[in-house]
Amino acid sequence: MRAPSRRNRSSQTSRPVDGVGQTCGKRDAAVSTNEERRQAAKRKLEDRLQQERQAARKRRFIIIGTSAVVVVAVAATAATLITMKVLQDRDNARHTACAYTAMTQDPFSQVPTVPANLPADQQAWGKQYVDELNAGKAKQRKESQPGNRQLKEGTEKATFTTSQGAITMSLDRASAPCNVAAIGALIGDKYFDNTSCHRMTEGDDSGKLAVLQCGDPTGTGVGTPGWTSPDEFPKNLKTLPQDEQSAAYGLPQKAIYPRGSVAIANGYQSAGGQEVGQNTGASQFFIAIKDAQLPPNYSLVGKVDDAGMKVIDKIYAGGVTPGVQPSRDQQTGAVTGFQQTPGDGKPKTPVDISTVKLS
Repeated sequence: MRAPSRRNRSSQTSRPVDGVGQTCGKRDAAVSTNEERRQAAKRKLEDRLQQERQAARKRRFIIIGTSAVVVVAVAATAATLITMKVLQDRDNARHTACAYTAMTQDPFSQVPTVPANLPADQQAWGKQYVDELNAGKAKQRKESQPGNRQLKEGTEKATFTTSQGAITMSLDRASAPCNVAAIGALIGDKYFDNTSCHRMTEGDDSGKLAVLQCGDPTGTGVGTPGWTSPDEFPKNLKTLPQDEQSAAYGLPQKAIYPRGSVAIANGYQSAGGQEVGQNTGASQFFIAIKDAQLPPNYSLVGKVDDAGMKVIDKIYAGGVTPGVQPSRDQQTGAVTGFQQTPGDGKPKTPVDISTVKLS
């Protein structure tokens, strides 16, 4: 039997060396793969963190942008509201409230009868008075009330084309805005067209009233458009010293309505602290032919120009046809008689208004 030699033993033992080499290579490959995985996981984490940072940055931009838009929108809304408030305040400052009042009673509902026991002259005057009222009743005109909010500044011209020539007046809202608006509305409704100035009074240099009165389609002095305007009495007219007797009776101090003044006729009276006939003015107006001494109880709406006053002077020079007024019992109000009113009646020179225009 041959004993084993060293070479053979060495040859046999050389394989395990090769085997050992193969095992180490596999371990190195495994180590490399784990490292790559860690690196990949790290990169993935970093990528995710980067994406989250970018997303957070984008959200911040969106929030900031949205906030800026909201701020701008809020600022714009606030600016709009402020502007609207300023404009509204300015508009309100240019207007005033006007309380026009509808009339509930027909002014022609109580046409008087002529008492049979009157003298012949009063019987004739009474018949004239009643006939004029009955004729006027058929000529009534009713118009819609003006709006309850009117301008209180500015002027406009009204030109009355009459049978005696043009009479132009300047209407001033600042003096009596509600009454000026009423006249303007009636002109727009053609309320004054085809009417006549129904009354004129003869004055003198002592202050006796000299006026031309127009604005009643019925020609009687009692016609209205179906509503009345609020009182807007002037406060800047020159006043006259009051005599002792007037002061004792509690009568108002008189003022001067200058020549050419246009004021609203009404039924207001005051004495001894008592007032009646408030807010009864409407369509009827009078023009002061001379400086008129009156209580300052007539809303002043304007002034006739020089050319118009020349026309009125011509009418005034023609004189007055005396009118008729009833006498009444102070307790019952019953008619007790009739009398003429010299110096107070229709103008002898007819003043027929064909049209009225605003400009």
